[in-house]
Amino acid sequence: MIKCPKCGNDNGDDAAFCTTCGVSLRSDAGSTIEQHAQRFAQNMEQMGKKVGDQMAQAAKQFHESTQKEARHFEQRMDRMGKRAENWYERSFGPFGPLLESFIFLIVFRLVIMVMELPNEETPDVHTVAAILLVYILPLFALSLVSNYTQYLSKKFFQIKVFSPLFYAIFFVLFCWIISKMLYDASTHFTIPDLRTAALSLENSLPTIFVFVLLIGYVILVMSLPRDQGKKP
Repeated sequence: MIKCPKCGNDNGDDAAFCTTCGVSLRSDAGSTIEQHAQRFAQNMEQMGKKVGDQMAQAAKQFHESTQKEARHFEQRMDRMGKRAENWYERSFGPFGPLLESFIFLIVFRLVIMVMELPNEETPDVHTVAAILLVYILPLFALSLVSNYTQYLSKKFFQIKVFSPLFYAIFFVLFCWIISKMLYDASTHFTIPDLRTAALSLENSLPTIFVFVLLIGYVILVMSLPRDQGKKP
């Protein structure tokens, strides 16, 4: 028998409601706990979704701000580079390429001097320094002509049109000097692989010339619209 908590009437064991007052005879504790659990789960789900949305929004804002700062930094560096370039051209004018070539010559000669220092553990370094010293003047001349080509191509459009051809010639000459260095090194050190590499590089010079020439003209064609857009 189930006694009604409201009116005290005795009801059957399987009764769901009191036959007198109609109040529910089932215990609501289980359903109340279940409702609280469901409500807690819903609250946690909403909280998790809210936190996730906030984190996604924060990550998006951080990404956008980082990109913006990167663009600003790139623009500042570009402006600084242009200012330095303009200052260099105003200060040295046509002597700028000559100064750059002499700096290259001095640095290259200092490297050779360091390699020429007495060292019993690596005597072969002296041989390498002697080989480099033989070609220091050709490299200086190549650097000088290349720097003046770059300088004049900025001043005159006619030279800029032919600058890829000049750069291809300079690069091939540089590769030819490298092949001669390898050949001399193979003679001094009797290493057959160096001689093979020198011959292979020398035989590849026509292909290298065509490849560098094509790449140079592609870059030139792509840069022309940008250069025209910078003109007032």
